[in-house]
Amino acid sequence: MASSADQDYPPSNILDPNDKVFWMTTGLYPQEFIITFKEPIEFRQIRFVTTNVKRFVMFTTSNQEPKNFETILEKTLSNNENNLQVTDFTLDRSIDVRYLKCVILAAYDSFSSVHSLKFDAENSRTGKKY
Repeated sequence: MASSADQDYPPSNILDPNDKVFWMTTGLYPQEFIITFKEPIEFRQIRFVTTNVKRFVMFTTSNQEPKNFETILEKTLSNNENNLQVTDFTLDRSIDVRYLKCVILAAYDSFSSVHSLKFDAENSRTGKKY
């Protein structure tokens, strides 16, 4: 789920490992997206690659429904003048996640983009790595 979509820059690009494709926001903020995992995953490390994002917050929940989210990361990024912003973050512990929500609260331009979101993750039930 995403709060905005452009057929040339769809939200599905967020999970594409190629940083040259991306999801483009529309010009109003906040903007958000929610990623749903078929099975819960467990992760501790996140890599978030963006352009023109000023401030964002990430939430997760392991519930069957996308509710009762907990904040896991809130960051203000420096202005990279339209270049990629790479945010690597390690949580203080591994967490089980079924839904991840990211809210872009502000940007340095009318439009911002999310190039990728990567996890050091495995399926918490099967042990399969992602």
